[in-house]
Order: sequence, then C-alpha cells, then structure tokens
Amino acid sequence: MVASLPGIRIGATLAMEADDPALGSDSYKCRIEDFRDDRLTLTWPSKRGQNVKLQVDDAVSLALAQVGPNGQPEATIYLDCIVVDRLVPTPQNPVPMITVRAVGVGRQAPRGSYRLPVRIPLIECAVRTAAYGTTSWRPVAGFIHDVSAGGLGITADEEVAQGLKMRVRFPVPMGSGEMAVNVEVMNVVDVSPGERLSKFKIGVKFDDANQFQRERMARAIHRSQLEGRRRDQIAGKIDRSEEVTGEAAGAPGAP
Repeated sequence: MVASLPGIRIGATLAMEADDPALGSDSYKCRIEDFRDDRLTLTWPSKRGQNVKLQVDDAVSLALAQVGPNGQPEATIYLDCIVVDRLVPTPQNPVPMITVRAVGVGRQAPRGSYRLPVRIPLIECAVRTAAYGTTSWRPVAGFIHDVSAGGLGITADEEVAQGLKMRVRFPVPMGSGEMAVNVEVMNVVDVSPGERLSKFKIGVKFDDANQFQRERMARAIHRSQLEGRRRDQIAGKIDRSEEVTGEAAGAPGAP
C-alpha cells in the first residue's frame, strides 16, 4: 500500500498512459483536482476532444515532471494506479473526473538512468555501414541484456565500433508492444577474449527516440521493478509491511 504521495500538488498536469479501444495506447494529459492519502481525483483525460474510455479497475500509469526553483527539471514521479471511481458530468459539476488509487510510486532523476537486467530478443538489429559513397544496413545477431530510459545493453555475436549508428526493434518489457529506434554505440567490451566464438557487450544510447518513447521505457522499467518486488513479497523475500516504492536511483555513466 502507498501511504503518501510525495511531490503531488493540486493543479499539476500529469501525463497518463492508458489503453483505449478507439484511441489506442498513448499518453494523455490530465490535471490533479484533489488528492488524499493514496487517492487522486483527476480531470478525465482526453485526446482530440474525445474522452479516453476508462472503467473501474482499469490500470493506468501517471508521470509528473518535477521542476526546481530555477525552472529546470529535477526528476519524474511515476505512479501505477487503478481506477476506483468515475465521476460523470452533472449540472452541479459539468467537468468529468476520475478517481485513481496509487499502488506503486517511483522517482527517477534525469541525470542518470536505472538499468533493468533483462533478456529480450531483438526483432531487428542492424549496423549502418558506408562504403564507396553508399550507406547500407548490415544485420547483427544478438539480444538485449539490460534496458534503461536512455539506452540499451546489447550482447552481440560480433564487434561493432564505437560511434557507429544502429537501428533496433524490440518488445518493450511488461507487454507494452514494440519499440523501433536508432541508437549510437557508446562502448564495446569483448566478454570472451581469445575464444573462437566471442561475445561482445555493446552499450548504446537512444539517438532519435522522442520524449514519449523515453517516458514509455521508463514506465515499463518501473512496472517491471514493481512486479519483481511483488514476486519477492510472495516468495517471502521482502517484509510485506514495507511500503512499495519501486524507486529507481539514477546511476551515472552511459545509459
């Protein structure tokens, strides 16, 4: 249970990630109208003038950007929530609203990205090569061994030089569809030097990922952390009286 919601304020604008049968999976804007303990009352999110179709017990993810006194972003708060009430318009209150209950809260600083260990197959992976004035994409075999909001760790069957561009397509953790993005190689490590079949760990950063894609990855990582913590609780590895925070402390270095 989440006992309190740090950094939440009435009037703040949130980005809500939700699945709508008509509008699809996307990020929608809403505003905090009220909150108490682990419950928030929000304006009903909409897109292009249409309200997102939400039902009681639907799961939604919220993101709130925190700004410091100098106006610069300090961190992003992520809330995993369940819809508990729908407040339809009335003559007394013409603005439709929803009430959600937070079941997990996390915070990530923009200066670093938490790395989530995974093993995800690469649907597509290719490195850009140039020769004789032409550019082509050469397939590379491998898989993803960690993800962050800023990049990936890839285990590949061949070495890829630092600074080269790659394009990758892969399933986002926690069943959030696929993501296709171009990346830049930041570092390469031979993990089995001298062996006939070498493996290389390649650290890449997102090159052309937009803000929505980065936020989508950060939320997927946060949900993965929460799910892992729930599994540990069920297995008795974590005291159930502990508050579920799922906080991701950013680590310096390449994403």
